[in-house]
Amino acid sequence: METPPPSVYLLYGDDTFAITELINRMRQMLGDSTTSDMNTQRFSAIGLDLGTLEEACLSIPFLAARRLIILDHVEKLPQDSSWMDRFLQLLDNLQETSALVLIEHTDVHTRKKEARYKSKSPLYLWAAANPNKSYIRKCATLKGAAFLQWLEQQCHSHGGEIESTAAQMLADLVSDDPLLANHELIKLLDYVDRSRTITIDDIERLTPFRGQSDIFSMVDALGQRRGQAALGYLRLLLEDEDPRYVCGMVVRQFRLLLQAREAIDNGYDPRQVMKAHPFVVDKVSSQARNFLLVDLEHIFHKLLAIDLAVKTGKTFLEVELESLIAALSV
Repeated sequence: METPPPSVYLLYGDDTFAITELINRMRQMLGDSTTSDMNTQRFSAIGLDLGTLEEACLSIPFLAARRLIILDHVEKLPQDSSWMDRFLQLLDNLQETSALVLIEHTDVHTRKKEARYKSKSPLYLWAAANPNKSYIRKCATLKGAAFLQWLEQQCHSHGGEIESTAAQMLADLVSDDPLLANHELIKLLDYVDRSRTITIDDIERLTPFRGQSDIFSMVDALGQRRGQAALGYLRLLLEDEDPRYVCGMVVRQFRLLLQAREAIDNGYDPRQVMKAHPFVVDKVSSQARNFLLVDLEHIFHKLLAIDLAVKTGKTFLEVELESLIAALSV
């Protein structure tokens, strides 16, 4: 007798690219784009109406074997015991026609942090105790040699090859960000037409700080409170790139600014603590002095909130990015 598929999929970690890839593969299994759209619902744990989620999980799939229900940021679920008991009961009673994906954003980059997560998360504990109903996947961003290996494998999956030295340069330029790396890989492979190996010369010609000049100029304008100029640079980026990629670049830039500001405030040389190209570190360090640490923390968290709102269908990315930059320039 065939074993039924899991009804609960727990994806935990901080690698949003890997999480998105997994969900996209699950959507493809539902059928064509029209069918998958009709059988997919996405929720956020922030402000979640549990009754609405329960109704979605009980709904019958339309022209597909299963419905896909995605619940993001489950680390934000209420910790009230009666509420959690009701939620876990929902997991217990899920039918085979529903696939509920739980996304738990957490830092598990050390054994101690991962052990703490596994001992504290009620969702991980439930999934571990119900192996026949659940699938658990760690999605932690890769660093160093592991990221390089992933980058080369990703290149192969797209039908191309990349020199090891070129892969190292690309990793440095994108600061081990898988979303940016994948985006750059596709452009590089299109450039070489997948007929030869990507070299350092190709990266120097296409990738080095491509788009970074507009990002740097935008941040300079923000630091100088030149609102129209900052919006202009943002719009230049949006003209040439996918808004999701632009958002990734902006988030990465403010993450680097935050790291540089923390290093400066603690008396360290940013070059010694930041894993990025020296040119990028020097530029970011100079810009970070135009902001207070608390301001950069606020901006970074706002960008993450925008990302969540867009993924849950509550707003449009371009509008939110322009609104944020306009507000920061005042």
